[in-house]
Amino acid sequence: MPSESNNNLGVVQPKDFVFKSEEGFALESGAILPELCVRYETYGSFKNGASPVVWICSPLTMDAHAAGLHEEGNPKTIGWWDALIGPGKPINTDYFFVVCSNTLGGCKGTTGPVSIDPRTGEPYGSKFPHITICDMVNAQKKLADYLGITIISMVIGGSVGGFQALTWALEYPDFVKRCAVIASGTKLSAQALGFEIVGRSIILDDEKNGLANARKMAHITYLSAESMRNRFDSAEHLPSDPEKFYTGFALENYLNHQGEKFMERFDANSYLHLTWALDNFSLEKKYGSLENAVSRLKSEFLCVHLSSDWLFAPDESKKLAWALLNQKKIVSSVELDTNLGHDGFLLEVNDMGNLLSRFLDPQAVDSPDEKYVHFAFGSKKNINRIFDFIPANSSVLDIGCGNGHLLHILWREKQIAGFGLDRSFNSVLHCLNYDVPVIQSDLNKDGLSQIADNSFDFVIFNRTLQETQNPRDVLLEILRIGKQAIVTFPNFGNWLVRKTLLLKGRMPKSKYLPYEWYNTPNIHLSTLLDFTTLCEEEGISIKSMEFANSNIFSKLLTKLGLKNLGAEQVIAVIEKHST
Repeated sequence: MPSESNNNLGVVQPKDFVFKSEEGFALESGAILPELCVRYETYGSFKNGASPVVWICSPLTMDAHAAGLHEEGNPKTIGWWDALIGPGKPINTDYFFVVCSNTLGGCKGTTGPVSIDPRTGEPYGSKFPHITICDMVNAQKKLADYLGITIISMVIGGSVGGFQALTWALEYPDFVKRCAVIASGTKLSAQALGFEIVGRSIILDDEKNGLANARKMAHITYLSAESMRNRFDSAEHLPSDPEKFYTGFALENYLNHQGEKFMERFDANSYLHLTWALDNFSLEKKYGSLENAVSRLKSEFLCVHLSSDWLFAPDESKKLAWALLNQKKIVSSVELDTNLGHDGFLLEVNDMGNLLSRFLDPQAVDSPDEKYVHFAFGSKKNINRIFDFIPANSSVLDIGCGNGHLLHILWREKQIAGFGLDRSFNSVLHCLNYDVPVIQSDLNKDGLSQIADNSFDFVIFNRTLQETQNPRDVLLEILRIGKQAIVTFPNFGNWLVRKTLLLKGRMPKSKYLPYEWYNTPNIHLSTLLDFTTLCEEEGISIKSMEFANSNIFSKLLTKLGLKNLGAEQVIAVIEKHST
């Protein structure tokens, strides 16, 4: 792939596509636009249709200018996602042809309330018909057809752009190979909807300053409590004006500035129509249920959530990822740890770039170095033991999947359908490098309740049982979602552990228990006997059991039948008793 030295797109020119026909452009409401204009920008070369295409869906009040400059040497004209798009950048324009357009109903060149209605010769204004997210995507599809695009490698959308990206995948399932939905969801939450409703009321009640005040309120939802505290708590205040109830706080000045800037660049009618479309977007309502909607999808998905986002809170936005998983769709999901709130999807460019580049084209980044592969129990021999338990063409969930290497091997050698689950962001990146679908989730925090019953043939639970807060509940959960489970754990009843406690009076450290007592993740260490007793009490069958021992005496004790004394590591295949 090209180096990052040449990574400047330079000056780019917006273009207009005009669609005219006798029938006009039909909206979902039944209204007809006699003429459709779509303003757009492209980056990279289409190479006579040979280059793979990335389609960028713009957020609520952004425009088609996602990258490059509009004026040479003027950084104020730089595109809103320029850090991610360009030669050598995560969305690499030396390889991909990138398209971004203005949204239907906006005020930046694509047909909207400020456009001239050919039937009257006057701007549409308040007479512009109501539009939907689907209308926006249908307008973009007209542009794609005009450009000669027959397949999209990936459609990407953040916030309202995520609604558009989802709609692309739903309305044109054979047209979109991969779909990245960032800081978005399947509909607005009640809280977010409330802000939108109040914002429109402010505009409708105050023609002069309503748009500015609506923007001020909306802008607060784009931030987070921490980012506001860091930015404004210690900022210098200006003199107050009690007569006008002006505080002089830095935050008040900032919000006033944002409102004034927005008034200069945006149209009130466009804002009303765009937010109306946003508020009325709901997969559940349109398709009867989220499950019905997801069942139509064919694209591979990446869902990105932001930890401090309260416009699309992670718990709400993750619903799409879990629904995709339960419908056996290919999905990866990750939560970025950020204090930037909803705006993080525009500003967290390093982590976002790492995710998008790997999901977009795993071959575009270096393959994982085999010497860093984390094998089960630290040896290739023992990973093969897990490998041998799993038949070809099985469905597998690997909890605590690490870099995804085991699932990659199982897919390559046995054509399994595999998903990983891990709490580490770096693990997610490694999994995407292997093209392994992965859900970032903390088992102790999120649990497994979102996963449907009997979703997998096998659940792999490798060296994780002792790290969970409630091992009993977790065992029952993994046997709810999997027909069988492969559970591995260190045996605290091993003679080496007992010797250390007896002779030294200290918590043991070994190859399999490498931590100090005060920083260990192992919060529920158990013996082999503890495990077998728990299985018996809970109606869990142990189908088979093997042991991984590195010490010669441990091997001898195990061979003599003193398993609880000899076993260093346990590999057990379990299932629920049939009722």
